[in-house]
Amino acid sequence: MNEHDGYSYVNQNPPSPAPEAPLTWRDAAGPALALGLSLLIWAVFSVSAMMDAMPGLGIPVFTAAFYLAVLVITGRRPVRSAAVLLAASLLLAASCAVWACDVFTVLNCFLILALSATATFLLSGQSRFGAADLRILPETIRLTVFALFTRIDAPFRAAGRLGRRDRGRLIRALGVGLGTLVLLAVVLALLASADMVFGSFFTGVWERLEELEPARLVWRIIRTVGLALLIASGLQFVREPAPAVHERARPAREKRAAPFLVPVLALCVVYMIFCIVQLRYLFGGAEAASMAGGWAEYARTGFFQLVAVAGIDLVLCLLSADADRFAGRSGRLLRLADGLLLLLTAVILASAWFRMHLYIAAFGLSILRLMTLWGMLMILCGLLLAAWKLLRPAFRFGPVFLPLALGAWCLFCLAGPAARVADYNVDAFLDGRLTTVDVDYLESLGTDARPALGRLAAGSDASDREIRQALKYLEQDAELARARWTTRTWSAR
Repeated sequence: MNEHDGYSYVNQNPPSPAPEAPLTWRDAAGPALALGLSLLIWAVFSVSAMMDAMPGLGIPVFTAAFYLAVLVITGRRPVRSAAVLLAASLLLAASCAVWACDVFTVLNCFLILALSATATFLLSGQSRFGAADLRILPETIRLTVFALFTRIDAPFRAAGRLGRRDRGRLIRALGVGLGTLVLLAVVLALLASADMVFGSFFTGVWERLEELEPARLVWRIIRTVGLALLIASGLQFVREPAPAVHERARPAREKRAAPFLVPVLALCVVYMIFCIVQLRYLFGGAEAASMAGGWAEYARTGFFQLVAVAGIDLVLCLLSADADRFAGRSGRLLRLADGLLLLLTAVILASAWFRMHLYIAAFGLSILRLMTLWGMLMILCGLLLAAWKLLRPAFRFGPVFLPLALGAWCLFCLAGPAARVADYNVDAFLDGRLTTVDVDYLESLGTDARPALGRLAAGSDASDREIRQALKYLEQDAELARARWTTRTWSAR
C-alpha cells in the first residue's frame, strides 16, 4: 500500500515466481523405473498366464524391484518400522515362489500390496502414523489414491523443463539406443543363420513376433504406458516432502468405566453359563457320545463362531484397558471384570480348539481348519498380552502384537500349509486314523500335494486309478508352471 498526494493504491505488479529447481538424475530415473515396473507387472500378473498357473517366482522379483525403485528414487534409508514391513513382504513373496497353493498366493498378494504401500509412505515420511497404529490403514489408502492420480503429469512437466542442451543430449541418447538395437538385430540374425546351435536359442522368436497383431500390439503399448504413468506419479509423490499438518489440540475427555463395565459384566454372566455347559458335555464327556452323531457331530459346528466371540472379547478388553479408566472404585471393578472376561474367553477358546480337534480327528485337515488353528493361536497370544496390559495399563499392545502376528503369518506361509495338510491326511489314512481320504481335495491343493499323493499311491490299494489320475493332472500343472519364469515355484520343480 503506497500513499501519494493523499491517494492510496495497491501495487499491481505480482511477485516474480520462484525459480524451478534444476533437473536431477532422479527426474529421469522416475519415468524409466516406472516403465520397467509396468512391464514387469504385465509380465508377472498377465491374465493369460494366470489362466494356466498362478505367479510364483515373479512375485518376489517384482516386490524386490518395487522396493529397489522406491529406495533409488527417494534416496533414503528405510526406518525401523518400514524395514520390518519390507522384510515381511519379501518373506511372503518368497513363500509364493516356494509353494504353489492358489489360496495363499492370492491372500499374500493382497497382503504384500498393503505392506508395500504402508512401508513406502513410512519410508518417504508421508504417513503421519506409526506402523503399529491402526489409523495407518485408512491413511495408506488415502495416500495411495493421491500418489497414483495427482502427479500423472510429472514426466511431461520434467520434459518441459529441459533446456536446449538437455534436449539435444536426450535426442542423441535415443538415437544411439535405437541404432544399437538395430545393429544387434542384424548381427544376431546373421549369427543365428551361421550356426545352428546358436540359432536354436532364438527358435520361435520370429513366430511370436508374427503372432503380434497390430491391434493387440497397440493395446499392449497403451496399457503399459498408462500404468507407467500411474507408477511415475506415485514415485514422484513419495519424492516430495510431506506437507506440514497442524492438528488442533483436543480437550482431554474424562474416561469413565461405566460404559464398559455394564457390557463386560453381562458377558461374564453369559459366558459362565456357557462354560458350565462346555465343562459338563464337551470336556467332561457326559452324554456327549449319545448325542446325534457322537462327539464329532457335536463338535462339527460352532468353532468358527466361538473364535469370533473370543476375538470380540479381546477387542472389548483392549478398549476398556486404560490407566485413567482404571482409576477409582468403578475402575478397579472394571479391571477385575476384564480379568474374569479374559479367563472365560480362554475357556471358550479351549472349547473351540477341542471342537476343532475332534472334527479334524474325524474328517481330516483342510486349509480352512489349519488357518483357524493359526487364528486361535494368535487370539491366545492376544489374550496373554491383554492380561499383561491389565496388570500394566501403560503397556502398548499394538507394537508387540502386530509384529508377532505378522511374523507368525510369514512362518506359517513359508512352512507350506497345503503340503502340511496333504501330509497329515495321507499319513492319518495310512496309519488308520482316518477311514477315507479325499483325493479330489488333495488334488485341489495343487503341486504342493504331489509328494503326499505319491506316498498314498505307494502305500494304498484303494482308488489307485483315481490317485494316478490326480498325479497326472498335477504333473500337467507343474509343467505349465515351469513354462514361464514368472510362474515357476520350488514345489513345481
